[in-house]
Amino acid sequence: MSTLYDRMGITKVINARGPATTLGSSRVHERVRTDIEEMLGLSVEMWELQKKASEAISRLTGAEAGCVVGCSAAGIAIAVAASMTGDDMAHIKELPTVRGGKNKIVIQKGHIIGVGDAPIHQVIRMTGAEVVEIGESIDCATYHLEASLTDEVAAAVYVTYLFGDSFPPNLLSLESFIEICKKKRIPVIVDAAYGTDYKSLISQGADIVIYSGQKWLGGATAGLICGSKDLVYACYLQENGIGRPMKVGKEGIAGVISAIEYHLSANPDHALQVQLKQATKFVERIQAIDGLSAQIGRKPHSPSIQVELRVAADDNLPTAWALNQGLAAGNPVIKVNDYFVQLGVLMFDFSFLDEGDEELIVQRIRYFIKQLGQSEGGKSYSKAQTRLDAMYDTYKKWMN
Repeated sequence: MSTLYDRMGITKVINARGPATTLGSSRVHERVRTDIEEMLGLSVEMWELQKKASEAISRLTGAEAGCVVGCSAAGIAIAVAASMTGDDMAHIKELPTVRGGKNKIVIQKGHIIGVGDAPIHQVIRMTGAEVVEIGESIDCATYHLEASLTDEVAAAVYVTYLFGDSFPPNLLSLESFIEICKKKRIPVIVDAAYGTDYKSLISQGADIVIYSGQKWLGGATAGLICGSKDLVYACYLQENGIGRPMKVGKEGIAGVISAIEYHLSANPDHALQVQLKQATKFVERIQAIDGLSAQIGRKPHSPSIQVELRVAADDNLPTAWALNQGLAAGNPVIKVNDYFVQLGVLMFDFSFLDEGDEELIVQRIRYFIKQLGQSEGGKSYSKAQTRLDAMYDTYKKWMN
């Protein structure tokens, strides 16, 4: 029986990375797919669908209101725009020309990340806002934030990390960040695209929080904006301005509503037990390979089991880079989390692995160690190339 992979002529992917956008994000549950399919055959009033989404997002997060946008990166731009315009429709239609003086957005220098590999400062600046970076790359003090909150500041942006609440660890905590901003009546926008702890950020006092609809929530591609009703309304109104190219379709909104309903009723324990069984078998196989070590772990609020694989610095072994690239070059393609590959570490996420995938991955690892261990090709991805270089190379494949 032919698959969609076959009919479209595309290569199968074994996703050991997690819900990465470059891999099409999450694998959407059948119940959610059914609702999306039915919605695609209907006509609806979009304002009413957004209102129902707001009610669902409120149930999920505890926020006063919510709306759905094209993706979480769009949510950042739209929330920034809303902080400058409020519900002033004339101003909304003038952006990126900002009037009234409040055009600065404060963010810690250590939070200048890539949102889907687009620099977050670029996402902010496209609204017409001016980015004010405070602190240093691995440090920020309360006095940095206090001094930055002038009358020209429209909002302050805080990024929660996949790797922990505040990374590097010497940046301001969210609690301190919110406390200082509230004294100056500056709204705090939190980028929690990879987050799964849907209630704590609003309960801590964030004014706007942005989540991904297509990552751990498991809907179609979309971003969730939640927060105070007046700010969320201002976000929704951006569809009449710069938010227009970032709008979401009826299928995206339906996917969010359905995914929230499924999330609130699902029991994650069964899925975790299946993942743990696969991960345990995987670690046992890896530990039997000379020069490799592996351990099972979970990150705070993560819904998945992960394995950290370390490649020893050994001339008889391929580098972690070479192993990473080798896994990605086969058929099926095997993708892993390569954020720490320069440190000799590959992270394997077990959320979207089918039964037997873990065995296939081990077989491929053994094959590449055997083939690349003594070759120059095994060393060619050592220090010269970075993760972003590799990502750029991926985009260049489109031209071939």
